[in-house]
Order: sequence, then structure tokens, then C-alpha cells
Amino acid sequence: MWDSSLLMQEVTYVKPFEFVKELNLHHYCIQGPNIVEAFQLSIMHPCLRVDEILRLVFGFVQDRSTLCALARTCRTFNAPATDLIWKTLTAIKPILQNLSSAKITSKSARCLTLSCPLGDNDWNIVRRLSSRVRRFHTFVDLTLHHVDAVSPWLSFLTSPPHSSFLFPQLRVLSFEAEYFDTDDTEDAHTELQALLRYFHLLLGPHLSALRLEVPGSFYANLDLPSIPALCPNLRILNIVMPEYEWDEVPIPIPDEISYPLSRVVSELCDLEFVESDMTSWDLLSSLSQAKALRKLSVYLPHELGPGPECPSGDIFPQLRTLDIRASSLASCTNLFRWTSFNQVIEICISSPVFEDDGDPWQALIGMTSLIPSQCKRLEFCWFYISEGLLSVETHPTWPRPILEPYHVCHHLRVIALQTPISITLADNDLEDMVMSWPHLEVFHLFQGNIMNPPVHLTLRGVTALLYHCPKLTHFTLTFDATRIPEDAARLTSKTLPTVKYMGVERSPVSENSDVAAYLSIIMPHLEIIGVEPWHGHKPEWHWICTQHQRKPAMRVNMWPAEIYSLLNAGNEYASKCGRQWEWRDRRDW
Repeated sequence: MWDSSLLMQEVTYVKPFEFVKELNLHHYCIQGPNIVEAFQLSIMHPCLRVDEILRLVFGFVQDRSTLCALARTCRTFNAPATDLIWKTLTAIKPILQNLSSAKITSKSARCLTLSCPLGDNDWNIVRRLSSRVRRFHTFVDLTLHHVDAVSPWLSFLTSPPHSSFLFPQLRVLSFEAEYFDTDDTEDAHTELQALLRYFHLLLGPHLSALRLEVPGSFYANLDLPSIPALCPNLRILNIVMPEYEWDEVPIPIPDEISYPLSRVVSELCDLEFVESDMTSWDLLSSLSQAKALRKLSVYLPHELGPGPECPSGDIFPQLRTLDIRASSLASCTNLFRWTSFNQVIEICISSPVFEDDGDPWQALIGMTSLIPSQCKRLEFCWFYISEGLLSVETHPTWPRPILEPYHVCHHLRVIALQTPISITLADNDLEDMVMSWPHLEVFHLFQGNIMNPPVHLTLRGVTALLYHCPKLTHFTLTFDATRIPEDAARLTSKTLPTVKYMGVERSPVSENSDVAAYLSIIMPHLEIIGVEPWHGHKPEWHWICTQHQRKPAMRVNMWPAEIYSLLNAGNEYASKCGRQWEWRDRRDW
């Protein structure tokens, strides 16, 4: 743990470096606290006195201890390194502990509070440190067992001489709060008002990303209409429903909040990415008119019901990615009946199947068949059907009925489906489907947690997949690999091999040199074979790896969530949004 007070002390630098004409970059490798010793053995190059270059190089440092060492190395390094140290803050404590009135109230829990109001010197410290912060995550716990430690600093810190004293350059804010709204005492009201002031003081014109994880009752007191005026340049909005340990279901945000929130969304003209655990038709209607919206991730409750009349005009004009987490298939169906998503190229749907959906097969087929007609530019389809009524039945040629409507989507690059039932596709069924997708790069059919699924596909079907999808690089299927097709020579002459990852789940295979040779021919660039960790044929697949000409590595079959993250890593915008809040877990202060 690094003590931020070190930077408040007088800095003693190492002696200045001399200039030379040649630069040997390996002298400047960043290796933690030994950086000072490394630089003493080096000679300073003129380019290392350029502030922009230093900030670019130091930006690759991942830990604060290294940045602290850099800040204390020399005067040239101090400013850019110190700015990066304070750029991301995951708690208010590093600032509070530098104030004269700061004190530890509990040595075991190291709870820090303020003993008296802030003086001029303290406010100058707050302004100097907080003005460096660009990303800030703050968690305020006003529940009964924490309120005594929180209340003093919260009330003192929310009374600055001017709003510019508190995080004036903040770009990204994650605001999390927890409190009980059942206490009607005057003290409880005072604490709530201080919490609300604290939130509004953190909002500013430079803010571009806002994440809220607060109780539903907090919104009733929040001045939502003021948000667009306070942070008009907001591009990313994330509304999270908090989950408490004593409750398995997220506490819902009251319905009466949806209308003012919808007005907020309609006034934020630069919104590009919205993720919300609270959804209403009012909110969706406002989002449909957002001209800059490119990615939308929503939770659809079962109570959402059928949609009203769809707004007129240009609907979701820039939306490219739609991520749906639903409580039932019915809510998904209602959304796609409500409007079209003509500009969407990527869809991810996660939903269970319950009794309220009626006939589970018809509900699922009905929902999936709507999508191609409402999203005509699809390139990426990801369906996760969690445990539900489908698990008690089987269906012939599954999952052909839900993928067949996508024959019209000739630009599909990614298709992934996870269901809790066995895949019953035969070789001919698979070939009939994939021949319509010549641009397919990724194809995954997962079977959930089925221990001994029946196997209908063979290497003939896999070969047909490779032939009709010459750009394929990753796929997951369960197939019989114990023997090669009878007309192997004819089939292999047509394949265009590009596959690097093959997930086999629980596919049976034999230690057969013909099989190994056949796989080498149809997939000569194979790098990884993914198998289930407790797969009974794991030794045989290991033998195949040793006999394959490429000697691919055998690894545990990737989970669907891992593959989804990997795919998004190649999408600059989706990757950027997906990683937007990962820094909140940083705990190196």
C-alpha cells in the first residue's frame, strides 16, 4: 500500500542527468522502485525532458509504486508522474488523509474521518489534489453501522468555498451509495441532503461518463432535471441496480422515476453508450431519438408488457450494438415488435424460458425469427438461453429452427448460441444452414452443462462448415471424430483452411492416425483445441494434438463469456465501453 502523503512532503531528487546524443531505450525500462538506481546508471536524453513524451511513456505504467518512484526521481519527471498518480482515484480517503483534521476512528478497520470543519489551508490541499483527478469512484455507506464515521467528512466536504474546489477537471464518475430510507429522523434527513450535495458537486461540464449505483429511493430525492445542465457533454451513462447480500433480487428503481430520467436522456445530445438496469417504455422512447447513441445495453423486466405506439421519425439512427438482458422471452419479443433496429449490426440476448412464455418452443422461435426482419444489417448474433422449460424437452434438428431465419443475413460474421438442451443437428442440417454465411468468422454452438449429450454431427459436417465459411477462424461444436469421412480425399480438396481455435466440448475421438492426418489437412493452422476439463476423451484429444502437424495446445474449453469478451476486444468501440469501469476495482492506494 502506498501512502499518498509522501507526495505532500518536500521531494529530494537524485542529481540531474547529463545530456547525450544517443538514446538506449532499455535503460529506461520501468521496473518499479528500482527505477532510481537504474537511472543513476544512465544518462538523461533530451527527449526525456519533453513533457508530452514523458506522459505518453508513463501512461503505460500499471502500478502506483512505480509512478511514485518516478515522481521522486527528478524535477522533470515529478509533474507528469504525479498527475498520473492522481488521475484515477477509487476512494476519497487519499485526499482526506492529507488534511490537518483527519483522524483514524478505528485502527482495525482504518476508518478515517474529519474532526472539525476545513480551514483555508485544507481547502487548498483539496483543490490542488482533486484538480488532478480525472476518474473517480466513490462509495458512501450511510447505513447504521457506518454513519458515525462518514457523516463528519461528508458534511464538511460538501461545504466548499466554491464548487471549483472539488474535482473541477473530473471526466469519469462512478457514484455508489448505500443507506436506509426508513429512518425519518432529522439526522437522517441531514445526512441524505449532504449525500445529495456531494453528488451534485461532483457533476461538472467536463464529465463525459457517469455511473450510478444507488438505492431506488435515492432517485426520488435526486434532482434529475439538473444533470443535463451540469454535465452537458455526457457520452456514457450507466445505471446499476445495487444488489445487497441479504436479497438475491436487485432492488427495483421506482416507476415514477422513469419519466424524469427519460427527459434527462432526451436532453443529453451527445450520449453514445447507455447501460441501464432500469427500463421503461418512456425511457426506450427517449433513447430511440438519441442521435448519437451507438451502444445500448438494457435489462427488460417481465412487467414491461407490450409496447406503446412507436415514436415516428428516424428511430435509433446511429445504434450499432444492442445488448439485452431479459427476464423472459416475452419481453424480448415485445421490444422487437415495438420497433425496428435498421442500423444495428451486433445483437446479444440473454434470457431464460419460463411458464409465462407459454409454449417454450414457439416463444423462442417466435422471438428469434423477428430479429432478421427488424435488424437487416446484422453481422454479429449472440444468444444465451439459460436454464428453463427447454431443458425438459428435445427438438429434432435443434437449433436449426431458430437459426434458419438468419439465412437472409448474408453478412453475418459471428453466430454463437448457448442452450440448455442437446444439439441434434445432423451433417446435412449444418451444411444447409452455413452455406448462406460466406463471411462467417466465428461459429459457436454450446450445449450448457449436459454431461453426456448425444452426438449427431461428424467430421463431414465440420468439413462442410470449413468449405462454406472460408473466413472461419474460431468454432465450437460437439461432433464424432472417431473416424474420417469415406470420401475424405474429395472433401479435403475443397476446404480453405483458416481455423485457429476449435472447441470440441465433449466430442468423442479416437487415437487414430488417419483422424490426426485429416484434421491436419483441413485445419493446418490450428493453434488451440478446447476441451471440457472433465471430458472422458481428454487423453485422446491430447494424442491428436501431438500428432497434428501444427502441434496445437490443448486447453480448457473457453466459456461463452470469455469468448464474448475476446470478440469484443477486437471491436474498438465495444471494447472501450466494456472496459469503461474496470478501474473501479483498483486497490493500490
